[in-house]
Amino acid sequence: MEISAAQKYKVSIVIVNFQSKKYLASNLLSIRNKISSELISEIIIVNNDRKENLEEIEAEFPKIKLIECEKNIGFGAANNLAAKKALGRYLFFLNPDCEIINCDIKKIIFEMEKDAKIGIIGGQLLKKNGETQQWSAGIETSLLNLIKNNLGFSRSRKIWKSEKKITTDWVSGTAMIIEKNLFQKIGGFDEKFFMYFEDMDLCGRIRKIGRKIVYFPQLKARHLEGGSYERREVKKKDYYDSQEYFFKKNRPKIEFWIIKSIRNFLYV
Repeated sequence: MEISAAQKYKVSIVIVNFQSKKYLASNLLSIRNKISSELISEIIIVNNDRKENLEEIEAEFPKIKLIECEKNIGFGAANNLAAKKALGRYLFFLNPDCEIINCDIKKIIFEMEKDAKIGIIGGQLLKKNGETQQWSAGIETSLLNLIKNNLGFSRSRKIWKSEKKITTDWVSGTAMIIEKNLFQKIGGFDEKFFMYFEDMDLCGRIRKIGRKIVYFPQLKARHLEGGSYERREVKKKDYYDSQEYFFKKNRPKIEFWIIKSIRNFLYV
């Protein structure tokens, strides 16, 4: 069935909330101000935090569809839940602690349509001070690349600092756009990642089926990097648990065992 012009550019914006209520109003205002309402099918907020009541937010922004979870089911699982209910042709995954600076949806989707090989487009993330956020896109995660990163020889730097669109190995799920049908075809986010590395894993699976990942700095968002963790040790544990699983799933066994051994020695 042919897609109408009205449907072609429709996006469902998906936001997962956990300890981030204080950022949501500015997040949603930036969406309202920077993206034409005609192009938005809906804004889906998955509330992973039972302690935060979002009724006021829902009342102020009537385009919202709110999904309440009984517990924190994790970032990937919450996004998958929203994706199943989304009506838009495209999914725009956006962190709650982000403010849209620039987002021309028609231009982004035109990029995807003129190059059918593009599977995911990710945006440029800026810090509060306007500097480009590190590790918003990059080359494939491997043991060798981790070592180079820690020694200050990262090849990913030229990607996240680029002001022109560039093909890369992965982009951050903080601000990421993908066609819904492709997202479903690939199986969505791997829910075994509770938090962190699920975006790298998704991008890797997209690349394996012959599609491209594009870093597109014309899509810009200010990332306030605030909310989801009150305790540093919990954040650290989730990060290294996900890193281990990523290496176990995607990298040679020797790399996984080295990563696991280093963690056991340094972090546990």
